[in-house]
Amino acid sequence: MGDKCVFFDRDRTIIEDPGYLTDPEAVKLMPGVDLAMRGLADEGFKLVVVTNQSAVARGMITEEGLEKIHDELRRQLGERGVELDAIYYCPYHPDGTVEEYARESVDRKPQPGMLLRAAKELTLDLTASWMVGDSPRDVEAGQRAGCRTIRVRSATEDDGGDALASRETPHLEAGADEDAQADFTVRNLVDAARVIVREVAGAPAVAAGEFDAAGTKTAGAQPVRQPLDKMSNSQVLREIASHLREQELIDEESDFSISRLAATLVQMLAIVALIWGLVSIPGIMADESGLSVAVENKRIAVHVALLTAGVLQLVALTFFVISRRR
Repeated sequence: MGDKCVFFDRDRTIIEDPGYLTDPEAVKLMPGVDLAMRGLADEGFKLVVVTNQSAVARGMITEEGLEKIHDELRRQLGERGVELDAIYYCPYHPDGTVEEYARESVDRKPQPGMLLRAAKELTLDLTASWMVGDSPRDVEAGQRAGCRTIRVRSATEDDGGDALASRETPHLEAGADEDAQADFTVRNLVDAARVIVREVAGAPAVAAGEFDAAGTKTAGAQPVRQPLDKMSNSQVLREIASHLREQELIDEESDFSISRLAATLVQMLAIVALIWGLVSIPGIMADESGLSVAVENKRIAVHVALLTAGVLQLVALTFFVISRRR
């Protein structure tokens, strides 16, 4: 008996879809993807991506370029504690312009070839596995392979609601213009993970607000995270927001800025000039020979020091503003 697995489509399921993705720098995870995948991995599921990539057949990217994109995907997930077990892609399309790839393939979804190949190579139990994707072809591929299926539909596809709002529908409505009906339809990958965990456990659906916020360990310890199927919708949203804030803090701390260094140095010089000028004022005022050349020179020096302090302060503020905009 093999391992259970969750198969994921790539674009609009785990990463944003700018069109034909050809640049690794354009890889951007959908909100909550890492939370969902970690939860599934904790439940013992293998994590495998299966994706149609006709851009190769159309001559828009090479297989080497596609591997760089997938390396970046693995890197971003790895930074968030997620390790993919495999990525399978189909570079073929019958309308391709590159002769080598211009043909049909059993790997191209809705054909189940990639899932069947993964099952053989990774020793998977397809009947205990799930296919999650945003299109009917993903659903059909999963069904043909013998998996249960979940369709991820964003708010822009139907009623325009919040893309992170939770709504799951066991089966699509009758008469919907779909070629294949998924077992469940959800709004995002977090909800998909919650459905899978709940279904495997055989537990009833968890109503929003049934649980309080996650408890914490003793001071200084990491929070105790509840299973995804036991989180309310508000908890899930807070968890996603927390991860985004943590990532922003990491990015800010790791970003060494020349502008910030320059601002700090100039600020120090401004403080030195200001202190020297202020300390010198009482001595000049106490000097009885107030009309002497030496005293007049001291007054000029003090004025210059104070003016220099003001100018340096403006320069420091400018550098700070520049560093904030980086």
